[in-house]
Amino acid sequence: MDRLNQENTRIPEEFHAAFEMCFTAHDIMLSHVRSGISQGVFTVNLGLSKDDRRLLEQSEDLFDWLKSSGRADEEVKVVSCMVFPAIMLDALTCLFESLEAARKGKMAVAFMLLRKPLQEALYLLESMAIDQDKFASDLAEDPLKLRPHVVGGVQGHEARIQKVLHKTAGVLNFDAGYLARLRYDKSCSDSFDGVCNKAMHLITENRHIKTEAYNVNFIFSDYRSVYSQWSYFFSRLPYVMMYLVAVTEYVASQFALTFPEYTEDMMRRLVASLALSSARMRDDYRAESLDTLVSAAVEWLDSHCLSHGYKTPEIEHLPRMARCGAFPDETDADLQARHDRYAAGIKKT
Repeated sequence: MDRLNQENTRIPEEFHAAFEMCFTAHDIMLSHVRSGISQGVFTVNLGLSKDDRRLLEQSEDLFDWLKSSGRADEEVKVVSCMVFPAIMLDALTCLFESLEAARKGKMAVAFMLLRKPLQEALYLLESMAIDQDKFASDLAEDPLKLRPHVVGGVQGHEARIQKVLHKTAGVLNFDAGYLARLRYDKSCSDSFDGVCNKAMHLITENRHIKTEAYNVNFIFSDYRSVYSQWSYFFSRLPYVMMYLVAVTEYVASQFALTFPEYTEDMMRRLVASLALSSARMRDDYRAESLDTLVSAAVEWLDSHCLSHGYKTPEIEHLPRMARCGAFPDETDADLQARHDRYAAGIKKT
């Protein structure tokens, strides 16, 4: 379904590519989770005997039973398999509704719905990426340790994100400091944190986002204000969505392997969408970290296509690539054959 042709779409054409890029990222992550659930990837086989099953059924708490039965080492796997898909589905629901609200021009709602996935859900996914054992232990013993504000401010988040980037070690060039500021720095004008707080609260008192005299946050937004909100939303969200995909894929790889061909296909779609989005970005909304990411992504795409025997993609190739992962001038028959090869690409580890 073409989301941008639905009733009540108000987004100007210049933001369409960014909207589609964000939804492409959303759909890739949702496909990972749904495929994992359908194939039992998030199911832990404990190898129970009849006596074990009887004792488990009598137990009031699964995790107490794991400890008492000498299976404490299975707890991390059980916790991770339960929590990861639940966190992802919750985050993706918020992101879906945020994008839908933005499509309709309801920007206060769009920004409100971003706060939870970007500040909290992504933080938990990062915790799993850094140390799954510690994540499971904290969740079991003291979940308050998993609140984002315990790491020591924006600098703490930057150091933490740097650890995640070292783990994921992808081809893209993310800026840990910029990601930390975007998600957690109210004092920075280039930050979702301040905007999301103003969208959430009618009156804000923090000196960096203090409500102006004779104003109520987001209530009196005219078209010019909404246009500015769209500009910020669609210039920054693709950057965070690319990072979210990278973190999600790393954590998901602990549960299941996907065909490299499938992963590369999804990467082509994302990079093509990102390049199209960047090409339409207004100069006054550009940032060095955004341009660096796009440059690294396009450099990877050029090399990737050449290594597979195709030419370097031109701008006219990008819409088809973004839609279905097609290489430049790839035939429909070859495209379908490739899709058939990895249709069932998730395997249990």
